Amino acid sequence: MSSYDSPTQEPASPLALTLERPARPDRRTLAGLLGRALRVDMALALTMPALTGAFLGAWVAGGMDWLRFAFTVAGVLSIAVAYQAYVAVGDVRQSLLPHARPTADLPDTAFAALVGGVLPLPLVMSLAHLLTVLGVVCGLWLALLAGWPVLFFGALSLLLLGASFAPPVRYAYRGWGVGEVGVSLGLGLLPLISAYYSQAQNLSWLPVMAGLPIVLLSLWILLAQNLGSRRRDWLMDKRTVPVIAGEARALDIGVVVTVLAYAAILLVTVVARLPLWLLGGLATLPLAQGAFADIRRDNVTPEDGYRLRDAAVKATIWTGVLTCAALLLSGAG
Repeated sequence: MSSYDSPTQEPASPLALTLERPARPDRRTLAGLLGRALRVDMALALTMPALTGAFLGAWVAGGMDWLRFAFTVAGVLSIAVAYQAYVAVGDVRQSLLPHARPTADLPDTAFAALVGGVLPLPLVMSLAHLLTVLGVVCGLWLALLAGWPVLFFGALSLLLLGASFAPPVRYAYRGWGVGEVGVSLGLGLLPLISAYYSQAQNLSWLPVMAGLPIVLLSLWILLAQNLGSRRRDWLMDKRTVPVIAGEARALDIGVVVTVLAYAAILLVTVVARLPLWLLGGLATLPLAQGAFADIRRDNVTPEDGYRLRDAAVKATIWTGVLTCAALLLSGAG
């Protein structure tokens, strides 16, 4: 029997199957609540591949075009936050389908805030639409400044992200890792290549090789996020990697992806003849690997999964910062 047919175990701290409707927050706290529920820090971490691509392109070109850089960051960050809002709303709607069983999530998640009425669904959707428009406008302006390939990669990225949660495709709900991999391509590899081109004005295999570590770390974030929401996703028929493989195997996959990411830092620095300063990214390895130490493989709770996601977010942000700083010190200014 697969882990999708039946959970491997009940979590140590079972999730409640019903949520009391909390009092609505006043407007002074609404912005902070949106930021916490939609995980702006996670969106920033998922923007790190684009930042790395921009600094890598500037290193190749011998200098940074800061106007193009600003449009790159604003566009990708807007789309990353919007994507999380769309996914949260999509999960709530999935949980209301006839075949879905009653479910809930930990209190500080966007899903719980939407189901409990703390965050109005129309407000979150309006915010997602607004940020999407902002991201598209930034992408169009960047294409005017840097050339049509930016438009091509941006459109392909939006197509991948939209198809992950929007009917009729909704491939993030279909299983076999296509959701995690597709989103990692849409928010990781494609923006990285686009940002590289916007600065270097050429296409090569360099950004693909040099950006591999940060793209793998972004994949780890998505896996850890889904590990935290695994039981909720199982109950509402969302077939993520942890739902299909089970918590223990999903945890093993996370370890492998993390090790490959840091091994890739060493490998691409040598093979691609990048500045040795890039090896400074290895400094975040204890932060990344330490998160696995306190998790029991035979009893992975939702709290464990989200704690692992938080560690993945921090490791990705700091690895990206160290990588960009290394390229800046090596001549990307």
